[in-house]
Amino acid sequence: MGQITRTTNPTGLRQIDKKHFVVRVREDGPEGRVFWLDAFDYAAANLDPAVQLGCVAHAGSTEEYFDLGPVSDFSNGHFSLRGLATDQPLKFRFIFNKPGESLLVGYTDGVRALDEAGRLGNSLVDIEPASLHGIAWRLTLPEGAGAGEKPNVLVEKLLFPTAVSAANHPWFGVLVMPEVMRQIAMAIAENPSALDDAESWIAPWADFIAALGVEPPVEFEDDDDAARLDWANDVVGKFVAKGVFKHHMANALTEMEGEPS
Repeated sequence: MGQITRTTNPTGLRQIDKKHFVVRVREDGPEGRVFWLDAFDYAAANLDPAVQLGCVAHAGSTEEYFDLGPVSDFSNGHFSLRGLATDQPLKFRFIFNKPGESLLVGYTDGVRALDEAGRLGNSLVDIEPASLHGIAWRLTLPEGAGAGEKPNVLVEKLLFPTAVSAANHPWFGVLVMPEVMRQIAMAIAENPSALDDAESWIAPWADFIAALGVEPPVEFEDDDDAARLDWANDVVGKFVAKGVFKHHMANALTEMEGEPS
């Protein structure tokens, strides 16, 4: 088979739903960080049992290809991710081809590993522990249109070893998430027409912004950064007024006073 990367043009190929995959990652194994395909429902995906399955694991500009064999009997062994960047979001692209043929017949993009509770979040923002080398957190936004992608908050895994531990921590809620919301709101303000573009990662935020009671942004003048910031700050103000953030603030204040949250 010819070289296949995460940037292979999928035009005309069948897109397989991400819900059919269960991918897991282990950070502390004897071989370092490893992944394995825990489950793939090829029947539900309506694929022939003989179709071959490959995987491209990628993080930032680093990537590696793995041949997993036929979909009906794929390899579920552990594969080392030692060559991939640890300070970038880790995602998986799966590709399908007929036996003995290099032509692809289908693909799936943007598959994420399950968290430690075995659940996939339904949030508009992903949280992912990573090695950030002294930085507590960093937001990465999808590149280009990014349909089906989400903003990703990378958190230092020494502070938050799991996504759930970060999401449930009051200080993460009061110090990190408002700034995450501000950066996302600024990205929306810079491209407001994307709220109506189903092919954009921004489109799913239209309902969220409406639910906050904020009017959609207008097309600002190119140099009107102040107006964009005002709109983004309005979004953040409504965002932190939600009950969950009042709860986080109350817990953080309690912790500051020396009581357990």
